Amino acid sequence: AGGQAAAGGGAGGVERGRGSGAVASAVPRRTPRTPARCRVCGRTLTGAGEMKLMRCEDCPSDMDEGVYERLREWREVQAGRSGQPAFCVFTDKTLMAIAESVPEDERELARIPGVGARKLNRYGVDVLAICAGQEGVGLEDDD
Repeated sequence: AGGQAAAGGGAGGVERGRGSGAVASAVPRRTPRTPARCRVCGRTLTGAGEMKLMRCEDCPSDMDEGVYERLREWREVQAGRSGQPAFCVFTDKTLMAIAESVPEDERELARIPGVGARKLNRYGVDVLAICAGQEGVGLEDDD
């Protein structure tokens, strides 16, 4: 008894990895998620970029090119003002998703992957104005 460890090798006689199973069975199991599907062809989406756009990379885009270009210009200005890389404002895929859906209000904008509460609060007004066709949004100097 003098130098031997308890059964299971742990201190205090506790066996590790050998529970009764009562706790594990009491935990509710998650229901499996429905796989994300392409909004164009219906195929299961696999990559993060596809999921952000909600379409396959090789499916045709219905992106508003004008909105996309204005968003890119605006993003460059915002990144310059904050001293951070442009992708920290929004990634290219997020800008594409915005230009494809052209949201009309904050609720629609918030549904786009890559637009969380923080970015919605910081950039939402400008992004929605650009989507609504307002020119020069967020491009003027702060001076």
